[in-house]
Amino acid sequence: MSLRSFSISHLRVVRATRLCRRTPGTLPIGSSSPEPAWLVRHAVCVELISRDGARVALRPTGYQFSQGSASRGDWDANWLLVRGQVRTPTGRSWSFHDPCLTTWECVELLDWLTAASRGDILPSEAPAEGEGLLAFTEPNLAFSVAEISAGDLVIRVHLSLESAPSGPDQTWDLYECEVPLKVAGTELLGAAEQWRADISPYPAR
Repeated sequence: MSLRSFSISHLRVVRATRLCRRTPGTLPIGSSSPEPAWLVRHAVCVELISRDGARVALRPTGYQFSQGSASRGDWDANWLLVRGQVRTPTGRSWSFHDPCLTTWECVELLDWLTAASRGDILPSEAPAEGEGLLAFTEPNLAFSVAEISAGDLVIRVHLSLESAPSGPDQTWDLYECEVPLKVAGTELLGAAEQWRADISPYPAR
């Protein structure tokens, strides 16, 4: 069964109270006016869940190395552990917990999610590495936009190496395993805001 067939139609948020700030001036697809700059958002983890039961969740959990470097900007000091959980419509599930994003790349992802929520990221064919694909130093995670229509958009989450499902007879090329997520622009902006809150305890050091 190909992961390319997944269709995600709504976003669910795990509940807990947190105060966060929305970047002023961001207008998501399908919204006529932005939310107030300050709001209480009830979330500790964003889950994208399809009507057929498929699910993807991502959350940074800490620095790979607890001790920072004496020199600011040290590469090793800025790797973050990211926990991911995936479930298919058939009930197959897997998780990963690996140092696959740096603090700087987490900010890149925040900017990308915000831009995608406004429709500023152009759709592309299922991309290999290159134009149309937000890729990082480690190829475990990548993101692209597949479609924009009527206030909704389909983003792809690409899962490679330790982040892809494993099996004795299953191998994946880089970025081949992808989960399309169909969400409203307002929902994607909410995911961006939650990602901002989740990465705030882990600044560049």
